[in-house]
Amino acid sequence: MSLEPIRTIVVDDEHASGQATMAILKNFPQLDVIEYIDNSPELISRLSEIDVELLILDIEMPYNNGMNVASFVKKKHPKIEIIFCTGHAYFAADCYDFEPVDFITKPINTARLQRAIERAQKKLRNTIGEFNTQKKNDLNNKKIGINVEGGYQIIDVDNILYIEKRARKIYINTKGKNSLVSKYNLTQLEEILAPHDFFRCHQSFIVPIKKIRYVKNNQFGKTYSIILKESYDEIPLSRSKHAEIKEKLEQYGIKFV
Repeated sequence: MSLEPIRTIVVDDEHASGQATMAILKNFPQLDVIEYIDNSPELISRLSEIDVELLILDIEMPYNNGMNVASFVKKKHPKIEIIFCTGHAYFAADCYDFEPVDFITKPINTARLQRAIERAQKKLRNTIGEFNTQKKNDLNNKKIGINVEGGYQIIDVDNILYIEKRARKIYINTKGKNSLVSKYNLTQLEEILAPHDFFRCHQSFIVPIKKIRYVKNNQFGKTYSIILKESYDEIPLSRSKHAEIKEKLEQYGIKFV
């Protein structure tokens, strides 16, 4: 991790308590406290808009308590670290299910907070190291060998537009209007391409999530389809997959309002 301060948000529904925490954090140059937020809906919205590394998170809040927020963060923003900070020690056992950096009771002990921040720095440094390693691996793994008619063919996954089942054959449609007939079935291809962010949107189609241009409602919202960025073909989207594709797109930072 660089020597840049950790980008931090304080979350506490009690204004006086939140401001007291903010005042204490001014003594820690390792932190860049971006803002103070007093409710979970606003926090969830902001996390989709700004880069955050650490949450100083209260537990007892309206709408969603801190543990619900932590569950959301770990699912949607797994690189964000959490320090729980609350006036009630009896929450500690439940909070550790979310693998926080620490659980600190109020009033805040500055020595305890110092140790927690040092642990956060270490965890974030390790996370960034793992992320950089993964990026290198991803660059090396963009090409895959697929068993097609005529033998194995090396395919750059970025060139795959979508995969479809027509009649009894599986077609891999690629840039340049080329189609390869796969020897694998759709379930096998779904497993092979899952690490590359492909999604089974219909019993007969697999699409790359990052190439989705928009999700279209048809026939008064009773059916759905997908339009891709590099193809004007209309790909059917199962009704049962509609909510799931929105969730996948939100993981790419696309907000639905």
